[in-house]
Amino acid sequence: MRKKRRGLSWGSILTICLTAAVVAGCGVFYTRIHGGSAGASMDAERMIGAVHSFMQSAGGDTQPQVTVRTVTVTLAPLTPAPATPAPVTAAPARNLYQPFSFTLTAGGLLSFQSEISDSVYNKTEKTLNYEPVVQPIRSRITSDVNLVTLPQTINTVDRKYSDTLAPAEASVAIQAMGFDQVALATEHILDQDWKGAQDTVSVLRSRQLGCAGVNASGASRMQLVQVNGGTVAILSYTDVLTSKGKNALAKQNSVFALYDEDMARADIQSARNQGARCVIVCMYWGKADAASVTNAQKSTAQALAEMGADIILGTRPNRVLPMELLYTTGPDGKNHAAFVAYSLGTLLTESREGFSISGMLLHLSLRSDEEGMMHFESIEYTPTYIWRQSVGGQMQFRLVCSSEPPPEGMSDQQKEVMQRSLGRVQTALKDSPVMERK
Repeated sequence: MRKKRRGLSWGSILTICLTAAVVAGCGVFYTRIHGGSAGASMDAERMIGAVHSFMQSAGGDTQPQVTVRTVTVTLAPLTPAPATPAPVTAAPARNLYQPFSFTLTAGGLLSFQSEISDSVYNKTEKTLNYEPVVQPIRSRITSDVNLVTLPQTINTVDRKYSDTLAPAEASVAIQAMGFDQVALATEHILDQDWKGAQDTVSVLRSRQLGCAGVNASGASRMQLVQVNGGTVAILSYTDVLTSKGKNALAKQNSVFALYDEDMARADIQSARNQGARCVIVCMYWGKADAASVTNAQKSTAQALAEMGADIILGTRPNRVLPMELLYTTGPDGKNHAAFVAYSLGTLLTESREGFSISGMLLHLSLRSDEEGMMHFESIEYTPTYIWRQSVGGQMQFRLVCSSEPPPEGMSDQQKEVMQRSLGRVQTALKDSPVMERK
């Protein structure tokens, strides 16, 4: 007897239906991902139909009807992942300054000693007139700041004068020359006790002359000068006093103080805190007869530069000594250049010693950048000579520029002396970063 053919089992039919549904869903999903059109949807339906027909032929009339549901899957548009932002680096902090520049002329020791004062004394009128002595170099002293060192105190009690005591008329001469700032910290500043220093400041200030180095008569040890929209600080120190000065200092130390490194550092920082764009330090140091720069002076100059000083002007040696630029790091951590003149020599004196009569004027042109650093745009000097001759039986002194043609009336002998004087200054500065001003 022939066996009856068996159809697919219910398990097989269920497996086929699930498989068909998965295939159909994948087809729809595929078309949606690829931006499926209507044609692509029809292909999916034909695929489902083919599977359904296969199921009917396989199961015969006994197969149950399977309804296949088409599921439409809508996918959200693919959005690119946001790019990782680059790390933001903060701009370095900058201490911006307005443009600032100024010029400086500085002279060495300006002494109105006895022989010079005698030469300008009018016995009939009992007056002293120093202007003819200093007038010949007046045209060379025309900077924004004009600074000189006075190694004497000024007598306001009577008309007496000496090698260390100048009459009140000396302040008139200083102003007539064109100087407007005076450094007072020298070995003789307290020779007339603390009142002598106080009187000196009073006389100079009455002529609108700034004073640095003494706390007296309303003046502080530090002189602040307003120029071209900026502030220049002038500090003045000495490392030596006479015995009279030491006794006066022991009794009254609020007027004056000898040089001390910690004090200088505090003064320079105070100047910066008060807005100083440039700090000038006048140093009365070394020995009067020194022929060269000492290691101690170099060490002090280096220390001052590291404290933040921009210009260091030395006096006391009676001759001109070399100059240099120091490159160092200041207290703010920034590199900067400081200019050092180890000795500006003697500008006016009665002495006829060869180097004493050979002086100079220093001329600097400076500019500050937006970071506050000072730059030296030009460094020049004017060589000077103290001409002395007898006129009508009376001695006459004249302060002249030794690189200019000899003045009228100068003897041949004096012309030769002036040329030797010029040579001394040129030799002293031949290796220094300074040029002779023509």
